[in-house]
Amino acid sequence: MLETSMDMHLLHRAATAYYLDGLRQAEVADRVGVSRPSVSKLLAEARRIGMVRFEVLDVPTVDLVELASLLREVLGIASVRIAPGDQVQRGFRGIGDLLAAELGELEVGAGEVVLISSGETIYAVTGMGGMPQMPGAFIVPTVGGQQEPDPSFQTNETVRRLAERTGAQPRFLFAPALTSPSLWASLQADPGFRSVVDLWDGARAAVVGIGAPYRDRTSLTSVVPRHEPTLENAAGDICLHFFDADGVTLTFPGSEFLVRPPLETLRAIPSTIALAAGREKAPSIRAGAKTGLFTSLVTDVPTAEAVLLEAGVDLPS
Repeated sequence: MLETSMDMHLLHRAATAYYLDGLRQAEVADRVGVSRPSVSKLLAEARRIGMVRFEVLDVPTVDLVELASLLREVLGIASVRIAPGDQVQRGFRGIGDLLAAELGELEVGAGEVVLISSGETIYAVTGMGGMPQMPGAFIVPTVGGQQEPDPSFQTNETVRRLAERTGAQPRFLFAPALTSPSLWASLQADPGFRSVVDLWDGARAAVVGIGAPYRDRTSLTSVVPRHEPTLENAAGDICLHFFDADGVTLTFPGSEFLVRPPLETLRAIPSTIALAAGREKAPSIRAGAKTGLFTSLVTDVPTAEAVLLEAGVDLPS
């Protein structure tokens, strides 16, 4: 769902007249019955909320199909989609488009559950237009995060954004990412909490991020200690499950009280789409594939090439 305080129908009429019918702004003003300055504001708002989108096509420099095929073989997963260019610099727009295509092909139906994790990439793409409609489906968070100061780790907000754009029903977790032992015990007996986490079992799909190596990480949920010796060799994390370069799970003191799905629950999901962009995530992606926690990867060209180079694979010419 597009978010704006302006009249949605008026925005659509103005945008259609200007961009599709080719009218000048003065003519648009006459057609929709507003002033000329108002037309400029309407068109700017239509662009801001994603009602109007522009695309500048990249000059092909690499065969995306061949690159995706090589990466899929190296990682040993079912599917790889690669967006052109550097998606970090582009605000993950191409990643969002490919996620929309992936979700659309799943044809998620009413009553089915899609899990969503947290992080910068996930937060960015859930605010984009173009997502497939999933009326009657449930969008459910994979981790707690009620008290996070960084919006990208406020999982309920991420759930709300994706639900609004897909027509699905949001389900919220009113719990921090890391609990105390006493709060953990209370939550296990809380019907509201259980009604959400019980949806983890049997989920149709999940959308997760892949965290960068722990030592070099600039974005990290506040509940994970910054200088924890047991995580020094962590190549990354998925849904707050940290792992080393071999895909072996790592723990830290108190991690048993993290609000997150168990590993076996995540591995049982038929379709888990991992989103990752940034060359620094090359070791995280390789290690993450070894965990068996995702079946599909959506990334960009620089990241894909970095993964292949790290694996010792020659890039397509």
